Amino acid sequence: LFLLDVSKVDGADQSFTADVFMMLQWRDKRLASDTEAVRRLPIGEIWNPRVQIINQRRIWKTFPDEVDVSPDGTVTYRQRYYGQFSSALDLRDFPLDRHRFGLQLVVPGYGPQEIEFVLNTEGFGEGRSPQMTVPDWSVGPFELRTAPYAVIPGGREIAGLEGAFEARRHLGFYVGKAFVSVAIIVFMSWVVFWLGPEHVGPRLSVAVTSMLTLVAYRFLLGQSLPPVSYLTRLDYFLLGATILVFVALIQVALTSATQVGDRAKRAIAVNRISRWAFPAAFALLIVWSFWLM
Repeated sequence: LFLLDVSKVDGADQSFTADVFMMLQWRDKRLASDTEAVRRLPIGEIWNPRVQIINQRRIWKTFPDEVDVSPDGTVTYRQRYYGQFSSALDLRDFPLDRHRFGLQLVVPGYGPQEIEFVLNTEGFGEGRSPQMTVPDWSVGPFELRTAPYAVIPGGREIAGLEGAFEARRHLGFYVGKAFVSVAIIVFMSWVVFWLGPEHVGPRLSVAVTSMLTLVAYRFLLGQSLPPVSYLTRLDYFLLGATILVFVALIQVALTSATQVGDRAKRAIAVNRISRWAFPAAFALLIVWSFWLM
């Protein structure tokens, strides 16, 4: 197996799109001949392992289903597959996550004792093309190993081969699309701390607008993830940012209600404390979400 390209990783769909080249060789003495020429035959006319990719979803074959048969009976089958393959992803570390993606090949009807895969990586280097078109992932070497497959856990195993690679998500896209945008919304909610408690209308307007904008942005970012039952790193960050903006809204409501006497002075003091307390809390949120969690 040789990994030609990985063009897409879809976390919401739990799949990846890849372009893979496969070459199989086996010897069938029944096909030996006295001629020196290599014969080309339809694969359906001879015995063949009928290799299938278990985790394929929608794939297309590029080459015709034909084999080259050498005079000694050595059969060579070449095929190129392009399409979508399923892969279960654990997204708890999203968007700092890395995953192992695999292609599971099997030979239906034959056990590991009947058909044995012998790996041949000569001339294939890392097993992958040096350049991949997927823009937001770094793809590692493509590794092969024999991997018998059991359709039912603990049941009868069938002959199999696994080709797998590890990939790491690039953080740059989410820095601009998520972190910076959310940070600007949170910073906007802090403007109320520099407005006097007597400016009730402008303070409430800024606080409510920040809250609604952040809630809408959370729904927008949620479309790139599957509806998993756990929270990711990004979810914790967004949840913490939402709580900070909500607390700022509560602070506005409380301090705006005290505009006379000692209460007014207390409200001004609360504003001054909030000017450094909220940024410090936001910095701790970033550190906890992406380094300590």
